[in-house]
Amino acid sequence: MYRKLFLVLPLLAFSLISASAAEIETEKIKVTATRVEKEMKEVPYTVNVITEEDIRKSGATSLAELLRDIPSVQMTSTGAAGVQRLSLRGESSSRTLIMVDGMKITEQKSMDGTPLLIDVNSIERIEIIKGPGSVLYGSEAIGGAINIITKKGGDRPVQGMLSYTYNTNSDSFNAAASLYGGVKNFYYRAEVSQNDFGKREDSHGDELDGTEYENTNMSLLAGYKNKRFDTGVQYTKYESESDVYVGEIEPPFTDMFMQLPEWNREKYAGWFEYRNPGGFLNKARLDVFTQETYKKFINNMDMVVSMGPITMPMYYRGLTKNTLDTTGFLGQFDFSLSESNLLIAGFEYNTDELNAKDNIQTFGAPVATLTDTDAKQTTISAFVQDEQILGDFILSAGLRYTKVDNEIEKTNNASIPDKDTDDDNIVGSLSLVYTGVKDTALRALYSSGYRTPNLQQLYMGTTHGSSTPTFSNPDLDPETSDNFEIGARFANKAADIDLAVFHTRSEDYITTVTIPYGSSTARMFTNVEKAKTTGAELTAQVFLGDFTPYVNGAYMRRKYELETFSTYKVGSPELTSRFGLRHDAKFGKKFTLNTDIYGRYASKAESESTSGSGEIDTTESYTTLNLALTGSYTYRDGRRIMLGVEALNINNQDYELAMSPIPEPGRHFILKVSADF
Repeated sequence: MYRKLFLVLPLLAFSLISASAAEIETEKIKVTATRVEKEMKEVPYTVNVITEEDIRKSGATSLAELLRDIPSVQMTSTGAAGVQRLSLRGESSSRTLIMVDGMKITEQKSMDGTPLLIDVNSIERIEIIKGPGSVLYGSEAIGGAINIITKKGGDRPVQGMLSYTYNTNSDSFNAAASLYGGVKNFYYRAEVSQNDFGKREDSHGDELDGTEYENTNMSLLAGYKNKRFDTGVQYTKYESESDVYVGEIEPPFTDMFMQLPEWNREKYAGWFEYRNPGGFLNKARLDVFTQETYKKFINNMDMVVSMGPITMPMYYRGLTKNTLDTTGFLGQFDFSLSESNLLIAGFEYNTDELNAKDNIQTFGAPVATLTDTDAKQTTISAFVQDEQILGDFILSAGLRYTKVDNEIEKTNNASIPDKDTDDDNIVGSLSLVYTGVKDTALRALYSSGYRTPNLQQLYMGTTHGSSTPTFSNPDLDPETSDNFEIGARFANKAADIDLAVFHTRSEDYITTVTIPYGSSTARMFTNVEKAKTTGAELTAQVFLGDFTPYVNGAYMRRKYELETFSTYKVGSPELTSRFGLRHDAKFGKKFTLNTDIYGRYASKAESESTSGSGEIDTTESYTTLNLALTGSYTYRDGRRIMLGVEALNINNQDYELAMSPIPEPGRHFILKVSADF
């Protein structure tokens, strides 16, 4: 393992290159990864940023597509092309925290983690914070946290944006419009967008049934801001409908149909911020929100069972309706104890109320069974982080205390345990950044992480994905992890390089094990799994006049350990990268042309069954060649027209992403036009 690591790192480091169009100069950007605005070089975490300009230039129509080239980010899907999820540093999607404006999106009844229910046209900036972020961000942040900062107002009374994106592969489009502005201290924004995607075509030109999807997004925002205060309210509604790709049907199954006709998110949010730069209370902020996530899932399967000379058709019919109502608020206070000492203190409250309805007719059952359950999870936490500047050193230490209460409010399902549970947890972090070398920052970080079990794992279980149930377990412990990381950043006018090496140990992973079930077997959630991950990440770019060669990449080796079984074949590629050459040209003061020719690479990924049977699923390695051209014309008053063309998978590679069963599109083109007024 280590021999491979030392071979890969020098190769990447001497490539003289950088992250991707998504990466930007660290000396010019400020981020909020530590919950305060800081220059990138002062942040102890490994952080990647995607800016509004990057999003405008990209033809990506989903958040997952925007993030796929960030080192150690992996897109995952269980077959719904329109509902993708993300994992960080090999951790599953359920261990990656997704936030919108610092407030998390929760998911309490899913085997696959939080869906990305947000439209890219609403996004101003994305910050990807690697490694356990549980001290500052709470549960689910074992792999890291992704904070999506949405667009707000403008600097003129009336401004707007129109955009249209067309994808030749699925004959699909994305259309968006927004109207925004600012009048004296008041600001506002209104926006709408729609995605409509047809059937995906693979590299052979074959249409893939079950890959259609569409979604719509609407947002309204109003606020007031002056030198001391910023307050406002926002309403967003995201609606999606997605078919599910089932691939080739194998005997004894004769037919399968799955669909997500609804997976929607509706949110009301408000905030109040007080700023007093230089004062003892440097900043105080309160965010409040209420959010409803609704999912409807249809899962039908037909099969034929042979009993000697007699064959008998059998059916599975499943209809699930989940409504998750979330209420939360977050308070944060930044204290300047001295010129060299900043103290951040805060509290967070979050309550998830889940109503789960399942109408299930299992194979061989004469009638369907209807279950209706209400469950609730309440999380209260307090955190503190102290930062000391000691000459060229920045020393930070933080703690978070969390208390979680879970309860079943009502149910007609006799198999659900009538048992309230609670748990509390303390996590910590310690970091050191050294900035004594010109244009360079060295960092070292230890952080612990945790993830509390969700309501499905504690109480409800699931019947999806098998002809027998997966039972809940109210005695589950939280998942925990310890992360060790060292890194270096170098940024000046000639180059921009960030290198990090990390090691993570995770325990008490929640997985499923086989248990007796009548004359057959079923599954149950339990804490038996451990994982160890060692890896390295590199983003680098060199500025050679108008040309910028770049690379980003990650090497990661991960080991799962159960009581009687262990494997390095965990379904993730060991090596991933994006490498290319950008050229930025200006013609006069108004017209610019950006060219980016690049490749994407992922090594082979193998996944070994945790049953110990030796069964291995393999996703082959791939390399694709891609080209992006973006031209923009800017008027004197700031109005701008942009036209972009992308040619993707030019070599028509036949491939799939690891942990995603849908074949990726063959050679295709994306056309995007947008206008600011």
